[in-house]
Amino acid sequence: MRLWIFLWACGFAAAAAAADLRHIGQELLAGECIAGKCTYEVLLPTLPDPVEYTVGFRSRATDNDTLSVCDYIIEWKLPSPAGVSEGFSAYFGGDHYRFSGRRLQEYHSDRDMQSMAPGGDSYRGVQNQAQFVDLLPQNLGRLFVAMSGDSAYSYDVSPVRSAGRDCLRIKGVRRVAGYDAQEFSYVLAADTYAPMEMELENNPGQVGEQTVTVRFSMSDTAADCDFTLEALMKRQSEAFEKFRDSSFSLEELVGEPLPEIALPTGNGGHYVHHRGEAMPATTVLVFLESGLGSASEVVQAVRDAIAMVPSAAEVVWLFSDRRVDDVAPLVGRELPGETTVLNSGEALRDCGVGQVMPVIIFVGADGKVCDFIRGANRDLRADVIQKVTLASAG
Repeated sequence: MRLWIFLWACGFAAAAAAADLRHIGQELLAGECIAGKCTYEVLLPTLPDPVEYTVGFRSRATDNDTLSVCDYIIEWKLPSPAGVSEGFSAYFGGDHYRFSGRRLQEYHSDRDMQSMAPGGDSYRGVQNQAQFVDLLPQNLGRLFVAMSGDSAYSYDVSPVRSAGRDCLRIKGVRRVAGYDAQEFSYVLAADTYAPMEMELENNPGQVGEQTVTVRFSMSDTAADCDFTLEALMKRQSEAFEKFRDSSFSLEELVGEPLPEIALPTGNGGHYVHHRGEAMPATTVLVFLESGLGSASEVVQAVRDAIAMVPSAAEVVWLFSDRRVDDVAPLVGRELPGETTVLNSGEALRDCGVGQVMPVIIFVGADGKVCDFIRGANRDLRADVIQKVTLASAG
């Protein structure tokens, strides 16, 4: 009888622990808008000192999104003798962006579902395998819910004191094929379940042993959860201006209002266009740089085309160059209806031009993008005539 009572009590305690962990996980999964930062320290037996990152993040639970339990932006830095390396990753609306080592990558579910959910498994998708994504509270919640129903995990949930406040510690082991694959400890605030500390011992006692220690500092103020491409591009402007080589944004710009442009002109003034406002006439935006071998040919081909179009059209030469002396030999004296713009990095970014130039964008009088041309070709003059004519007719 005593044995039966003992076994019943053990089973009840285990079930209660599982229920508690499941509840904790569900609460974290529902996090509306969360911001925080942490230090992420990795210690390998082969290294004398740990590698320490600083990580900042913002995340918000998603509704009916099968690709991720949250929208997020993660930004990280890694000091080294050669300087500070930094990067970011972000997911929202079915799109994933990541930047590291002077390389910007982007993935879009409407074009590349295989990367977002290989074999139909979104957990293996790039958005869920990005660096530091497991630190997000919503993803911790998903892990805890999974742990509560997985026999590979042995753990207990117990009250502790940490940093002067009441907390809960989730401590245990994950076993794979009869071996301890990981020892883990998570410390959460008892009242909010906000993560405070995390320690993982991966492959304990084996050649590939690795210790990960994370210390969180969660924000008490309202987080900025504006998860849009426009907000990300402004926050990470250098990465998008210098290292974006994708045409996704440019192609999606067709049919949409031309983004806002406010840039200095070569004569000391400013060229300003507000998103949504009409243009004086059909407008041709030509993105160039003075070092481009075909730049002078592009300028001449566009001018020849505009001269042959019966309807009114304006041209804006948008150079990435900062000095008027670098572009003056290419443009020479501006013709009527022309404007020369310098330092066009923001427009390059906002229009999704990328690093490959020239790019020519055609905008109707209603301020909406009609079409574009990427690169120079032998038929450029004829192509410009055709697209300006169609933009004017629309």
